Amino acid sequence: MDLTVENIERAVGQFYYDTSVQREAHQWLTVAQISPLAWTFSWELLHPQKSPEVQFFGASSLYLKISKFWHEVPPDQYGTLRSKLFERIASFATGPKMVLTRLCVALSSFALHTVPETWPGAVPEIISTFQQSNLPNCSPTQVCLVLLEILRVLPEEFGTAHLTQHRKGVVRHELQKGLEHVLPLLRSLMNPASPPEVYNQALQCFSSWVQFGVSIIDCMGLIEQVFQAVNNESLFETAIEVLVHVFAHPESPRYPNTVNKLLPDVLGMNTLLQRAIQEHDMDVCQSITRLVVTVAEMHSKLLLESVEKEDEHKQNVLNLVNMVLACTAVPGTYPIDEHSSDLVFGFWYILQDEILAADTDKSHLYRQVYFPTYVALLQILLVKVQYPAEDVYSSMNAEEKEHFRWYRQDISDTVMYAYSMLREVLLASLYSGLATVMQKSADKLQWQEVEAYIFFLGSVAEAVDPVEEEDQYLGHVFSLLPQMPCNNTKLISTTLYTIGSYAEWINHHPQILPNIIPLILQGMNNTEVAMSATMALKDVAQEGQENLRPFVHDILTAIQTVLASKVLKSRECIRLMSCVGYVVSVLPVNEIMQCLNVLLTPQIQELQELVGQEPSVSTRAGIVVKIEMLTWLFSSLDVKREKEGTTTTSRIGAVGVQQPVLLIVQQLLPILHTIMTKWVADPNVIEAVCDLFKKTLRTLMDDFAPLHTDISTMIAQMYNTVPHTPVIEFAKQLLVMFSKEDNFQSTNRALFLSICTKTLSLMETGAREQTDVIECFMVLLAQLMKKYEAIFTCENCNLLGLFQLGVIGCSLPESHTVKASCSFLTEFITRSEQVPGTKDIIASNGHVLVERVLRAVGGESPRSVIDYMADILLALNKNYFADLSKWLRCLIDQDGFPSEKPTEEQKKHFVKLVLSKERVNKRRIKETVKEFTLICRGLFGTEYAAQTSSLI
Repeated sequence: MDLTVENIERAVGQFYYDTSVQREAHQWLTVAQISPLAWTFSWELLHPQKSPEVQFFGASSLYLKISKFWHEVPPDQYGTLRSKLFERIASFATGPKMVLTRLCVALSSFALHTVPETWPGAVPEIISTFQQSNLPNCSPTQVCLVLLEILRVLPEEFGTAHLTQHRKGVVRHELQKGLEHVLPLLRSLMNPASPPEVYNQALQCFSSWVQFGVSIIDCMGLIEQVFQAVNNESLFETAIEVLVHVFAHPESPRYPNTVNKLLPDVLGMNTLLQRAIQEHDMDVCQSITRLVVTVAEMHSKLLLESVEKEDEHKQNVLNLVNMVLACTAVPGTYPIDEHSSDLVFGFWYILQDEILAADTDKSHLYRQVYFPTYVALLQILLVKVQYPAEDVYSSMNAEEKEHFRWYRQDISDTVMYAYSMLREVLLASLYSGLATVMQKSADKLQWQEVEAYIFFLGSVAEAVDPVEEEDQYLGHVFSLLPQMPCNNTKLISTTLYTIGSYAEWINHHPQILPNIIPLILQGMNNTEVAMSATMALKDVAQEGQENLRPFVHDILTAIQTVLASKVLKSRECIRLMSCVGYVVSVLPVNEIMQCLNVLLTPQIQELQELVGQEPSVSTRAGIVVKIEMLTWLFSSLDVKREKEGTTTTSRIGAVGVQQPVLLIVQQLLPILHTIMTKWVADPNVIEAVCDLFKKTLRTLMDDFAPLHTDISTMIAQMYNTVPHTPVIEFAKQLLVMFSKEDNFQSTNRALFLSICTKTLSLMETGAREQTDVIECFMVLLAQLMKKYEAIFTCENCNLLGLFQLGVIGCSLPESHTVKASCSFLTEFITRSEQVPGTKDIIASNGHVLVERVLRAVGGESPRSVIDYMADILLALNKNYFADLSKWLRCLIDQDGFPSEKPTEEQKKHFVKLVLSKERVNKRRIKETVKEFTLICRGLFGTEYAAQTSSLI
């Protein structure tokens, strides 16, 4: 379709009103906008008789051409273009507004390209042009609005324009010179005598220039005028927005005296805030909260320094903090009744952080001053965190409930900050409050109040030292829990969560276990709180196994009952098996096996039944769950667990004692073999089985030896049938673990060769379809080269094939695969002296590798992998310098290689740097390769390269 005005109008209509071809219309219009013809048709589309949509497209096209294709404008046409822009702006002075704004932005972009060389004094000229103009059919008010619109978008366009650093500095200087004309104009217009629309537009214009960089000290008078505008209902929102930008400016903290002078004006809004709270005007509350919090956050140091002396400044900052408290305490439930109190949480963090970071003496003073503030904050948050009435909460939609959950988490974090200020006073307050609430009669006791106190206790759990004396209050708190009303699942869930949070503390205070274990076991039978109950039990069992000896029977009985009832979700069942492992590990092995025999027999029988069924989605899900249950049992069941504080190799337990996990896995092997054979093509099942093996290996360590041969044979057969990455990952751990054991060398070699043979066959079927396998295999090879290089010397090890697959891996598109391949090749080169045969392979095939590296540097691979290529060059430089010199010079002499863009001199310079005296300097080699890859891609010295370098 030709780029005619008629066709463009038709496409614009389709874009706005015909959704069936909207995407195609958008693509065509985008092409039209960047066409050189846009310089012509843009003006035609701005004809007064055209529709607003067409006019807007014309103005947008004009802006795009000026901002992005300025180089297409001949210098002798600059004046004509500027005149035409002024004419079109004048013709649209009465609207449509969207077209007028776009034309103003286009003029702003023009100014950024032409000041000061072509258009010196652009800002005062724009002002004088419209002040002296009598635009046809326009009132003085409309002319004034047009001028203010241009002045508003000018600094905004500067903020978004893509200018070089030098150009940006030049333009910024010109705009700053223009401020001496802009600010007096705004001062004259920002007064009650101006028409409301002019006043409002002047406020918006001032806001733009503030964000550009007007110093707070240079516009005190204007700021006072903005404060006056706050009392005008029609200007309130705009005025608040301006003030937020004023106080949020990064430079404002440099002028504490000026901010102190403005604080009374901020405090004067407290009357508006209180009236808005009484009238439940949440929009006004939110606006004032934004301003107050911005002032407090940006000038937190002022809040501290001002309290060091007893003067009016101290009282002002304390009143400001009290205003933040009032904003925090806005009545109602967030986000139903109010939507502003969530803005304050950042301030409370900043304040306590500044207090704690101060010098010791000053920090002590600041704590004393703001201690009552944080006590008051705690009481406010105890109300705000509470769930609403049941009928209100049930009426909230999913999004509102999620926002409320986030809000409670923010409150939880804030309570943690308060704890750093109040310490034991906070714990004492929470205990006292909870005890008082629990004494209420049943008809007056609100579960929401109880839940709030327990939630707060959980919030500070991470910061509570389990052995400090201040924690005496926690013992009293936990003694109250059995008296807690158990008629609400949210309360029970929060209580169980809090118990889990204090698992470490409970380990040091086991005397409270009789108060909490019954609550946890009771919660496991309730599907709504089962997740919290199982998590609490897991945390408590993991931290204090020995302390649970008296409760082992009760815990196992409860777990057996709940598993038999089949009421829990899969993840809860899996978590319970982890709990079983921790709990029974403290028993003698014979007792452990008796307990597990009772508990596991039903689970294994169900697994056998599932294995015997025909494959289906439900059968697969059932098998995976059962395997994961066993996996988590094996990860926690360890009778030789490391003692806390010992080395990683120090394990306890009598010599010769068999690990229960070993006995169970030996019994399970036939079932697992059947599963792996029947489900060999299913990645989910295979991943679950391999994860079971990995957890078993991690638990048993050297005791895994009796399983080594059988499991190695099983996974080798499975991988030979269908290659899966989890098999390689487990094989890596197994081979490294038993790399020093002479008895298993033949089995290790068989497993290694089986994996190598199958993976190398992928080169024939297509490596690009198996990049995840290639990546995992390369990680395996790199690890074995570091820790088990002897395995590469075994008979039938195809070293050449491994090298060639590594080179192929370097050419694949996935960066993780390239990284793994480069890592293996680097190790292959570095350790070639220790592995017979590798030196000959590198000598005869090294040029292929170097060619691959140069192609990647030349642009065939993304820039994100170039560092890995540099590692290969570094390794070759250190170990095969003469060969690398020959290969590099031979390859780089080819025309157009590795890219058409570098000159012969640049290519030779690159080779010279790579082979220089600093050839073993890793940093220098990487810098050299990065610079050359930018040259090869035509990006060297570009702003794009500078902007993206930090992201790579």
